[in-house]
Amino acid sequence: MERTGPGTTPAQHLAVLVFGAALALGPVALAGTAAAAPAGPATSVPPPLTAVVGPSGTSLALEQLGPAALVPGSQLVVRVRITNTSGTPLPGARARLFVDSPALTTRASLDAWAAGQGVQGGDRFSGVDGAEQPLGRSLSPGESTEVGFVVDADQLALGPDFGPRGVTVDVIDSSLQRLTALRTFLVWAPTTAGQPSTSLTVVAPVTAGAPDVTTGQLPAARVEEQLGRLRDLLPALSLPSTSLVVDPALLGPFAQAAQQGASPSATGSTGTAGSTPAATGGADAGATGAAPSATGTAAPPGGPTAAPTSAGGTGDAPALVTGTAEQTDADVQDWLTSLRGRTAGSTVVLPQGDTDVVATAAAGTSDLLALAVTQARAAVEGDDDSALLWPADPSAADPAPLVVEAAAAARASGGTDPAPAVLVDARSVDGAVSEAGTSSSTTTLVATAPDGSSASTTGVLVDAADSALLAAATADGSQVDPAEASARLLADSAVSAASSGGLVLALPRDWDPDPAAAFSVLGQVTSAPWVRATALPDLLAAAPPQAVRLSGAVAPPAAAGGSAPLDAGGLRAAAAAVSTAGTVASLVPDPPALLDPVQRSAAAAASLGWRDSPEAWRLGLDQLGRAASALGSGVQIVEGSPITVIDSQIYLPVTIRSTLPQAAAVRVQLRSTSLRLLPEQGQPSVEVTIPPGGQARAQIPVTAAANGDISVFVFMTDATGRLIGEEVEQRVRVRAEWQGRGIAIAAGVAGLVFVGGIVRTVLRVRRRPAPPVVRSAEEADADAPPARRPEESTRG
Repeated sequence: MERTGPGTTPAQHLAVLVFGAALALGPVALAGTAAAAPAGPATSVPPPLTAVVGPSGTSLALEQLGPAALVPGSQLVVRVRITNTSGTPLPGARARLFVDSPALTTRASLDAWAAGQGVQGGDRFSGVDGAEQPLGRSLSPGESTEVGFVVDADQLALGPDFGPRGVTVDVIDSSLQRLTALRTFLVWAPTTAGQPSTSLTVVAPVTAGAPDVTTGQLPAARVEEQLGRLRDLLPALSLPSTSLVVDPALLGPFAQAAQQGASPSATGSTGTAGSTPAATGGADAGATGAAPSATGTAAPPGGPTAAPTSAGGTGDAPALVTGTAEQTDADVQDWLTSLRGRTAGSTVVLPQGDTDVVATAAAGTSDLLALAVTQARAAVEGDDDSALLWPADPSAADPAPLVVEAAAAARASGGTDPAPAVLVDARSVDGAVSEAGTSSSTTTLVATAPDGSSASTTGVLVDAADSALLAAATADGSQVDPAEASARLLADSAVSAASSGGLVLALPRDWDPDPAAAFSVLGQVTSAPWVRATALPDLLAAAPPQAVRLSGAVAPPAAAGGSAPLDAGGLRAAAAAVSTAGTVASLVPDPPALLDPVQRSAAAAASLGWRDSPEAWRLGLDQLGRAASALGSGVQIVEGSPITVIDSQIYLPVTIRSTLPQAAAVRVQLRSTSLRLLPEQGQPSVEVTIPPGGQARAQIPVTAAANGDISVFVFMTDATGRLIGEEVEQRVRVRAEWQGRGIAIAAGVAGLVFVGGIVRTVLRVRRRPAPPVVRSAEEADADAPPARRPEESTRG
């Protein structure tokens, strides 16, 4: 849609700048809040639709063009506003309407017409009734007036072919000199029988930035700040062709600012009622104090979390604690009720926290993406809900790594859910755009993984140009005329229908819509008889029309700036934290109580919103690393003093300490560095259960074969054989013959004692007087000496 003429008013010049800037930002990734990606690349968009003033200081703006489909027997209605922007009166001016009869069958021909190329005006229709209207009066400087045209469609002789036609409206003065002109479109639909059709799908991400890493929840303050924009999204996208792609983190609950005196946990949050700080870091202070952070930099344990602000900066945010649904602001709760109503049926969601999928693909951390997708599907509690990977700037993203990442995430999740779909720019897929400049709405994208295997998923092919046009025309405060935007979108959709294509429009993350403008533009397009309004869930449920193998030969459009993806090292550190927590969680009866907080934090750390807050992101990673390290050291082998083994078979005692809030079951094993001491065959490990916050002793059976001082290494595993913690060295002095020698010596001593006792007894018997001989009374009387009389007794 063109208006010729060099001069502009300040307000119109501002309109040109605003729209031109919007086009430079790309179709779906405009600069904005922490939720939004940075500015994207410049895209090929329709020429600017803002008013341009003519050479004599006359401006022309389209107010109405209808109907959406011009059919035989109907009337074409066009209404324009003419403004005298010069310093002198404008007498005797007239407005004229021209319609070009040849059908415009490609997007390139539409662009050429809007740019002022092609047939000049279609003057042969100037004699059609109602195609020329006088202004009726002289316009004073700064004065405006509206002029309307009503023309019978049958007079235009547009022929039998369905499709867009070029329309020109100009203003001439009394000397017939053209003062200004605009170009737009109508769509001629001569018959409904056999008329082609196209699907129209409009999608918008519903996000509010990066969740806080320590709690895994969006900060409540930021959600409240963006509530006005979030509210407008619901009525702006209420037509059947529109779909909200929600970040489930927005379903709540939300992290709250910590109260004075709150005691942060190892991740910087106090947790909700009933939770245990040890679940994310229950090791003692000695274990956590020396734990390295995820990124190798130190940060105070439990320090405040610098969450991104609504503008994308870090600010001096207070420490955040895990919130509950009861703490949600009443206005936010009302909006959540409406949002949940929109997502109650079949819906499509973003990964939890709106993952930076370009970064996870580059870092090889599909496990993080799998976590976010699993959490998102669980949050909406739907069996038929789909996930959509939405890169920060689809126009600058290579689709092949995204396809490989989507397939890897599906494998990592271990479930039966299909791989997430991927939203890509249709121009970045080789062969997706036809000669008419259109594409299908979806396709099966096939890419080759680094290991040589094939990966595939559904690709949603976005029309970047029309996406940018729709975003600019429906943004709050936009000066792009909704009527002009509708006319161009109707023309583009008609070309798509004629070429058997589809139309997918993707709005930016920070889109702040004017609901009335959105309804005006999309309502007219959706009502066109060749347009099939198709919600995104229905679009994904249908079988894609074809499969396209991505060869990597088509480079995405060059980016025009914007922030870089999240650092690969930080994402790998977040994935390592989950792995550490998962190993320890496998030891307890209730693994989710320990693992879920770390998984939520790791998914939050992969959020796209952190691109604009790298310092706060690194702080959150440090806290996550310390929490995982503390959890990983929650079960430890206590180092003991050297042990002396004095027998060939003995039980080696090992003490294990736990700071976990649950009982932990481990298997204790021994690895010897010498043949002098070996674990007993048939008993490679000893199972032991450590009570919560307590310790237990394992007795490992060993066999000693020879004397010597050796080192053995004691370690723990879970039931699957995964190593728990680090090996602990234990010094052992092997004196395998000591017990035998001791027994022999003891036996010898005992024998000597026994023999000595016998000898002593014999000698004692020999030295004892013989016992008297006992005789009978008669023998005693016969042998006895004569008894003395009393008087013969000896006296002393």
